[in-house]
Amino acid sequence: MTRHNINVNDEIWQIAAESGNASAYIEQAVKARYLKELRDAGNAVVAAMPQKEVDDWTALGMSSVDDAQEGRK
Repeated sequence: MTRHNINVNDEIWQIAAESGNASAYIEQAVKARYLKELRDAGNAVVAAMPQKEVDDWTALGMSSVDDAQEGRK
């Protein structure tokens, strides 16, 4: 198995190499790690925002979801 430019620890590489589907195992591990980092960063940004701005962004997001569910763009 070739290690490409992905920051995955040696234990993950060994488990992945021994599994039947190494690519899927590594992809899942990398995605989980980056999703956690994105979630943590997003939480830090939201925590630093005034509550009014959080409420405004939440309302905009919910409005977009409602529009999408009703078939509007």
